[in-house]
Amino acid sequence: MYFNIYSIPLYVSCLIVCVLLYYIIKDYKSTPGSKYIGMLLSSIAFYSFFYAFEISSDTLPTLLFFYKLEYLGVAFIPLFFLLFIIDYSGRKNWFPKKLLVFFVSISTTTLLLVLTTEYHTLYHKVDYIQYGGLFPVLGYQPGIWYWVHFTYANFCIILGLSMLFSVLQGTLPVFRKQIMIVIVGSLMPFATLLIHLSGMSPWGIDPAPFSLTLSAIIIFIGFTRYKLFNLTPLARGLLFEHLPDSVVVFDKEQRIVDYNNSAMQKSNIGLKDVGMRVSELSEPWCGILNRKPDSSTTSIIEINETINEKLFWLNITFLPIHDKRGNTMGQMVIISDITQRKIAEEELRAATEKANYLAEKAESASTAKSAFLANMSHELRTPLNSIIGFSDILLENTFGPLNPKQTRYVGNVSRSGKHLLSVINDILDISKIEAGKMELTIEAISIMDAIDEVVGSCYSLASKKNIDLVKNVESKLQNIKVDKVKLEQILFNLVSNAIKFSDEGGVVNLNVKSGTSKVTFEVTDKGPGISNEDQNKLFTVFGQLDNAHNRKYEGTGLGLAIVKRLVEMHNGTVWVESEPGKGSTFGFDLPVE
Repeated sequence: MYFNIYSIPLYVSCLIVCVLLYYIIKDYKSTPGSKYIGMLLSSIAFYSFFYAFEISSDTLPTLLFFYKLEYLGVAFIPLFFLLFIIDYSGRKNWFPKKLLVFFVSISTTTLLLVLTTEYHTLYHKVDYIQYGGLFPVLGYQPGIWYWVHFTYANFCIILGLSMLFSVLQGTLPVFRKQIMIVIVGSLMPFATLLIHLSGMSPWGIDPAPFSLTLSAIIIFIGFTRYKLFNLTPLARGLLFEHLPDSVVVFDKEQRIVDYNNSAMQKSNIGLKDVGMRVSELSEPWCGILNRKPDSSTTSIIEINETINEKLFWLNITFLPIHDKRGNTMGQMVIISDITQRKIAEEELRAATEKANYLAEKAESASTAKSAFLANMSHELRTPLNSIIGFSDILLENTFGPLNPKQTRYVGNVSRSGKHLLSVINDILDISKIEAGKMELTIEAISIMDAIDEVVGSCYSLASKKNIDLVKNVESKLQNIKVDKVKLEQILFNLVSNAIKFSDEGGVVNLNVKSGTSKVTFEVTDKGPGISNEDQNKLFTVFGQLDNAHNRKYEGTGLGLAIVKRLVEMHNGTVWVESEPGKGSTFGFDLPVE
């Protein structure tokens, strides 16, 4: 070997390619096309590096050795170029895996045949040193596979370039400069590669490594300066063509330069209209597209237009198109059919108005019902108090003794009157609560005093059924701020219910325990229990359980509904735990301030 001054540019080219490869791996590895252009640059680097050693050799074995190493890159350059173009253009579905395997096998076969060229004549028939140029170079007579590889390389070049020109024709004008960069970068090295493969290189020198390096620089500039691969052209084209909205592109003179399929189908804009001004279009599209002649700013408008005797609502977006210097190049108009949305909005508005009207009616009816019940309850309570009072006086024999029959009848009157008065009081309470007129008198009270009041009130009810009423209250129970009357009303409802539904000789427990932030009250009985399905009905207004056991007890179904609302007015929660045949536990929590 010897030092050949002409090898220096090749080493420099190899270094440049390696630097480009480093930046692509470092900064652009996730962009479309970067993987295959990285492989292409690696192949170019192998080619340039070992060709520099080849032209510095002066013996046939040395020349042939470095020539073989060059094909680590040369054999795969056509394949990686084609894969790069396919990936860049977004046409991966054009290149099935079976075809990829076939192409890889050709490149691999070429490499293997070159590495073993001494043992056959498939790639080179004869190898020799060629003198007469600037320096000795390797000469050879091509074999049959040499021409297979030559044809294969041409095919990859032609197919890749045809894809690029196809994309160039189908893309928007604003993106064509980017594709031209790829085309220029692709044509230059492969023109020189074809010259070398055909044996027409000047002085036997292979110019391909130099031109490939120049090509790599051009494409790298496209990567960095023009953001070449931020979005591939076909991806832009697919997005443009498959948008459901009509898209029309104008130049700065308001002439049509492009349109998508939707515009062609819905707006009847086609090839015949390209180059026409907006003012030359037929109605209604002339009026629609000419709503905003100023193409320098973005705006969105909504219009209604009759098209083919049918009313449409349209959302029209006017987007300016600028070049890299900010100069206005034209305008993109996007026309969206929002008729169905407008119909839905109108239906929603009508439904909302109807719902508000019905809600107002329902609220008025509820208010009227509550007022009616309250007034009627007041009117009924006055004579009822008189009936109950006089019947109690008669039972006390104030006006003389009653015979057994009279006593029974007067007792029935007294019990019925008291039951009706209880019903009226419940109706008054629930009416006040629903009308928002129930007021609480919050004060600090002794929970123990309230428990004693309730137990005392329920004692006679329990003793009639020989029920043991047990209270379990923590000794260090703190005071609580509540409405004392309402708390006693809640507890009385729960305890009296437990007594009512317990069998004779049973036990009812009233448990009270305090926590850090709440006081818990529980009333437990050994009654018939309640199913999960029926538990959902308990706290509703007039929610009575429809079974044989419950029908024998009097009640309005308002007691537990009142309990729930009074507890919630104290910012508490109420619950029930029960199983059929195992009794029930009704409880509630009240917060401690």
